[in-house]
Amino acid sequence: MSAEGFDYRVRSNGEVAIFHHGRLAKMMRGDEARQFLDAVKDADPQETMAAAVGNDGQMARPGAQATSATALHGNGEAHAVKDFRRKTG
Repeated sequence: MSAEGFDYRVRSNGEVAIFHHGRLAKMMRGDEARQFLDAVKDADPQETMAAAVGNDGQMARPGAQATSATALHGNGEAHAVKDFRRKTG
């Protein structure tokens, strides 16, 4: 599957913002932004943006839920299953 849903905008100050399905995925400044703009001219823009973001094209769409029990959470480690009990009165 190829990367899709990426878009980028160049700001007047030279910053480049990459969006994935309308959400900001990465902001680039300086040399990184210039290198990206050079690369996007010579290659498939969707693949170039996916590579810049660090995504292989499998990024979840907005509102999508992780379906795997081992889905990673912000700290990079899978959370263990927990039993929750309801509080009563």
